[in-house]
Amino acid sequence: MNRGGAANLLAGGWRLSGFLTMQTGLPFTVGHGGANTGGAGGSRADFVRDATLDSGRTLDRWFDTTAFAQPAIYTFGNLGRNTLYGPGRWNWDMALLKDIPLREALKLEFRVDALNVFNHPQFGQPASTIGSGQPGRITSIVGNPRWLQLVLRLEF
Repeated sequence: MNRGGAANLLAGGWRLSGFLTMQTGLPFTVGHGGANTGGAGGSRADFVRDATLDSGRTLDRWFDTTAFAQPAIYTFGNLGRNTLYGPGRWNWDMALLKDIPLREALKLEFRVDALNVFNHPQFGQPASTIGSGQPGRITSIVGNPRWLQLVLRLEF
């Protein structure tokens, strides 16, 4: 198709580029909703057992909330910092480009950019406070939905 003529003008000289981003989940700490530290600040929960779910994770139940308990009065809890991980993320960005020569030093570039081309949702961290709200539930998304951009650029 790159030999000139009408076919080349329409179908020849296209370029495709892509960018894949893959990330593991971010760590988070499970806390508790009670104020039992005598005004010394927030407290982590007590670790009772493994919080991994046998049936797999869902948006409504990311970790086993019964694996944690409220610590005794005036204690901070025995759970370590950043012991659980939120959902990972993956995202494809792509671009389709075509250069159209107009004269010797004049060229027109047509470009279509697609960010998050597959419109894959990127979920936020689960609620992580035991004793308040809905712990273990993911109710937010991060990032953007699919986004398209058309570009027409004149180079001289």
